[in-house]
Parts: sequence; structure tokens; C-alpha cells
Amino acid sequence: MKIGIISDIHSNIYAFKACTEYMEKHKCDEYFFLGDYISDTPYTRETMDYLYEFMENRTCYLLRGNREEYMLTQQEARKKKCTEQMWISNSASGNLLYTYGQLVDKDFDFFRNLPITFIYEKAGYPSITCCHGSPASSRELLQLNEDPVKQWLEKIDTDYMICAHTHYPGEMTYKNKHYFNSGSVGISIDDAGYAQCMLLESGVENGTTIWKPQFLKVPYDNQKVAQDMITGGLLSIAPWFVNSNILTILTGIDCSAKMVELAEKLALEDNVQPKWPHIDEKYFEEAAAYYKIPDYRARNNEKER
Repeated sequence: MKIGIISDIHSNIYAFKACTEYMEKHKCDEYFFLGDYISDTPYTRETMDYLYEFMENRTCYLLRGNREEYMLTQQEARKKKCTEQMWISNSASGNLLYTYGQLVDKDFDFFRNLPITFIYEKAGYPSITCCHGSPASSRELLQLNEDPVKQWLEKIDTDYMICAHTHYPGEMTYKNKHYFNSGSVGISIDDAGYAQCMLLESGVENGTTIWKPQFLKVPYDNQKVAQDMITGGLLSIAPWFVNSNILTILTGIDCSAKMVELAEKLALEDNVQPKWPHIDEKYFEEAAAYYKIPDYRARNNEKER
């Protein structure tokens, strides 16, 4: 049995297709999709359409990531006309707003019906707990070798757990239980130009069926993705957050979470009580400068001269 594990596509259709083409070539029997299909790169519509097409004639198990939950929460806020919670064009929420604008009713229904965790069970094979963040929350970060992973391995009834969300692939074993993280297809940290994904293959060890992971780095055209982020409208609607993501796409260096955290801290130091997403762009600009995040708008303007 061979299972393809795909997570954190983040609308990166080029990385997504590179992974599925590799997995099809290596004859995967089934597929797990562990959430965060959308946001952060420009191709949300293309990604969702390709996902639906891919699912049509393959055995796929899917769950919901935090990005999909953000979209559902935003839809409810708009239905209730909660203006303070509505996303705006800035570095705090513009990236999400851009993504939201490409979704249709079919997508929202699809997200709504996905679980945040599932247990994979098949006769003759060890069961696997699968989730995006953790079995309890799509936003919980289960970093390799840290205590929360150990605590979850003690809690779950299966000997295997596969998660995503951290964008750091790898594995660990604790008390004869196994944790795998498949990394990120669409915005891979430390692996510029490569999509991270995983193959899970069954084997036999000491007479017992086990799962063996293979962590993949599949090449794709990251230069094309970065250029489309610059010229396709995404950068202009969420300047500094998208600048940070472009940096990750091109170099593998990730500063996004640290930059957002610092922007909020700078606002507080100015005696401003920021109510997300209404955070002044100047704080993002200061935070980006601190982390040496380039402004790709300037580079694009130079090219156009």
C-alpha cells in the first residue's frame, strides 16, 4: 500500500501539480489531503478546480485546515454584517481577502463538510490519526520533538499520527508511537524551489505491518509563482505579508509570523490598541525592515522603467 500525503498547498497550483504528477508516476493507491488548500499565492480558483478534478477518480481522504476555517468564519461575519471582522486591503488581512474573492458557494460547502481530523482504518494495516494542526484544533502547532507531540501520542488510540501546519517536515518516535509531518507543498520553509510532500508505504518489520515515510522535495517553477504574486494583484492588496511570502518562495527564509507579531507589538508600544485586521501599514513596514524583508514592489517598478 502506498499513500500520497499532501498538505499546505496554499493555492500554489504549480507546486501542487508537481507533487501529484510525481505521486501518480510512483503509483500511489490512495491520497491524504491535510488542509490549507488555499491562500498566500494567487491561484486559489485553479487550485480548487484541480483538487475537485483530482478527487473524481481517486481514493482521497480530506480534512480542513485553518485557512479553510478562516474563510468560513469570514463568510459568517459578512452574512451578519460584522464590519469590524471583515477583511480589508492591508498586510494584516489583504491576502485572505484576495483568496476569499476567488471562492464560490461550492468551495464553502466543501470546506464546511470537511472534518478537522480523521482516523484512517484499513484491514491489515495500522490505523493512523490524521489532522492539520492537532486532533483538537487546526491551529495548534505540533513541532517535532516538543512536548505537545508527546502528549498527543499518549492520548491517541493509534500508533501513528500525521499532521501538517508547521511547514517543517520530519518524523519522531515516542513510546513506540510515530509522528510524521508532511511539510508544505506550496510555501516550503528552507527548501526554495521545491514542494514538500510525503509518501507513506506499508512494510513488514519483525512480522508486523508498519508504515514507512518518504519525505519528498519535488521541484517546481518558484520563479513563476513569485512573479505572479508580484504582478497579479496579490502583492498590492497585502504588501508586507505577501513580500514576506515571496521571500520564502524564493529563498526558503520564513519571517511571516515573526513580522506580524512584531507589527502588533510596535503598535502597542505606540499606545495604539490594534484590533485585527485594522493595523496601520507603517507598523508592518517597520517590522519588515527589522527582518530585512525586501519590497518586491520596488523591484517590479524598476523592471517596468
